[in-house]
Amino acid sequence: MTPGRYRPALITLLALAPLAGCGEAMGPPPVEPPAPPTPAAVETLSGGGQRAVQGLSLVDPVVVRVLDAEGQPLSGETVTFTPATGNGSADPASVTTAGDGRAATTWTLGPDPGQHTMAVAAANATATVAAVALDLEAELDTLFVAPSDAEIDAVRADWAARDVSAVNATVVLEEPTDLAGSSARLRIVSHSVAGARHYGAIIVPEGAAERSLPVLAYLHGGDGGVSIGDLQIAAFALGELRDSFVYVLPSFRAEPLVHGDSVWVSEGPPSPWDYDVDDVLALLNVAIETTPEAKADSISLFGGSRGGGVALLAGVRDARIARIVAFFGPTYFFDDWVREIVREAALRMPRQLTGVAHLDSTVIQPRIRGEYSLGDARLELVRRSSALFARDLPSVQLHHGTIDQTVSVSQAEALIAAMEALGRGAPDFEAYIYEGGGHDVLGLGAAIPRAVAFLARALGPGAAQAVSQYPAQLRKDDK
Repeated sequence: MTPGRYRPALITLLALAPLAGCGEAMGPPPVEPPAPPTPAAVETLSGGGQRAVQGLSLVDPVVVRVLDAEGQPLSGETVTFTPATGNGSADPASVTTAGDGRAATTWTLGPDPGQHTMAVAAANATATVAAVALDLEAELDTLFVAPSDAEIDAVRADWAARDVSAVNATVVLEEPTDLAGSSARLRIVSHSVAGARHYGAIIVPEGAAERSLPVLAYLHGGDGGVSIGDLQIAAFALGELRDSFVYVLPSFRAEPLVHGDSVWVSEGPPSPWDYDVDDVLALLNVAIETTPEAKADSISLFGGSRGGGVALLAGVRDARIARIVAFFGPTYFFDDWVREIVREAALRMPRQLTGVAHLDSTVIQPRIRGEYSLGDARLELVRRSSALFARDLPSVQLHHGTIDQTVSVSQAEALIAAMEALGRGAPDFEAYIYEGGGHDVLGLGAAIPRAVAFLARALGPGAAQAVSQYPAQLRKDDK
């Protein structure tokens, strides 16, 4: 056989052999990997439907979650928050979702009141979040409309339903004490008011006969509590009359009563001016029931600032209270001065004044968020406004300075106007406005001797005449 005869066929076989082997090595075609899941939905978890004053941020962040087509959260996705034109801004405007698919932002509303919207997007998935921008001035206009007779009657009914009887009264401390140079007996007592434990002090001059002494309660200002030393100052101011009263010193709920190194803190949530009155009336009941020397039908109150407002409200609620000396206390929560305080608080710039933080947290901010009705908010102002109940007040002596930067003199003027409308004047109602006077008893001219002469009426005409250094009737604008 000639070798060259079969050479072309051999070459062809050798050429095809590698191709056949290669096909067997590759096997079936490769499978493409599945496409990664993409955003299919954006759900709002929280933060929608809030209310805030126009131009302010919502209190709670807007929180969303990005889900795939199977409803599973997606991480690492970019979410954009875009308020509609004029509807404010989001910070941050773009957020990458966390492992649970969540993203959050703070939404600051635009300057115009009304419904605001914000678009939320992750790829092609979108959602819309809504909020309400409140017209602050319109809100204030409705809040500060003069109260109706029905609202005033509703507050009267609320007061009448409260129990201020002396419950579970206990003496926690009793000891002799010095009363501005005279011997006296101090008792620290506790009792229950609406289920909360309350503390107060009672001081009785030594040697007094049974039912011989009128009661004088000192109601403190501020929100830092009260000490026995505060009462000593009041007793010193009374001078020769210091042995003529049973003294009652209430703390207010959630605040301390201090005596030396000892501190007793009354229970219950704070309630400036409103439930303060319950604390006062309940302690007066304890004092009368447990103090043989006290005259139950002769009660006088002396208070400044917060305490002045509390004293006036207590006088409205308890007919046993015969006279009140009130220094620069609030009397009318519907005037322009209070409106400005509420405006500032609504704008999250509350004044550092007693009671403002409480009203802001319990009334103003809940009202803005829609958690508190307009009617309920108005009743909170009514029940702190003694001028609305002027016809129920006992004899009152009022003191206020024209440049008081803590409590505006407009508060005294409101009560003066209410009493004048009823035809009530001296000696039943005396009001002294001190030109250039501030929020300081010692800076109000002859206020202290006037107050002493007024309180001396509890002791009878002779005592009042003996201490009076001024005419019985003075013009309210006398310095």
